[in-house]
Amino acid sequence: MSSVLVIRGVAVFLRQFAAVVTALVLSAGIGLLAGSFGEDQFWLRATVFALCTLAPTYGLGWLLFVSPVTETEQVARPEETVEHQWWQRSTSAGFLDVVTVAGVGLFALSVTDLRVDASTVLTGLLLLAFADVAARFSVLRRRDA
Repeated sequence: MSSVLVIRGVAVFLRQFAAVVTALVLSAGIGLLAGSFGEDQFWLRATVFALCTLAPTYGLGWLLFVSPVTETEQVARPEETVEHQWWQRSTSAGFLDVVTVAGVGLFALSVTDLRVDASTVLTGLLLLAFADVAARFSVLRRRDA
């Protein structure tokens, strides 16, 4: 009985190890590719991109190696789970906030005739949307829990 548990433990370790190796190799490749597009600061650009893509590439490795063998019970109707409802409520309210901020920001930029780079504005809106949805989801989760 204990040898079966040891074999299962080794198999789980190997699957996790494969996911980590996949993440490291893909992130390093993406970092090197991003670093090659710049004319200066190759290693800084490559390191930043590699670190920023580490979590998504680990997710890909987990989906490829760990997820297919996990024994989880499938939810019959995932759209009826409380987490899905929290997600729907927080994203819909967050979208309204982003549209409102974009409208107020457009008005302010039009009236003041201030020139702002588009990438700065879009980055700010994206960060606002992330933070807004995360905050609303956390509040809903704590309130309903």
